[in-house]
Amino acid sequence: MNIQDILKAVLPIIVAAIAWLLGQVADFSTRLTKIEGSMPALITKEGVPTDSPVSAERRHVMKEEIYKDIHQLQVKVQLLEEREKMGKK
Repeated sequence: MNIQDILKAVLPIIVAAIAWLLGQVADFSTRLTKIEGSMPALITKEGVPTDSPVSAERRHVMKEEIYKDIHQLQVKVQLLEEREKMGKK
């Protein structure tokens, strides 16, 4: 076999490989565009981070729990202060 025969045999394989590669790049680009479109904007154009809906909801739940704990502590302190006043009289 000479070089021309080898090139004739290999050329269709190379063309098919390049076509497959271009198809994969196009598919990757499409998938990336879909992913970027479905992601919430985590950073504004000004460079300020924004909350994702999940973190905002979690922070709200944590804040509510903290408020409940603070209220319970305020009630306990008030009861202790009243008990102390009663003991002094």
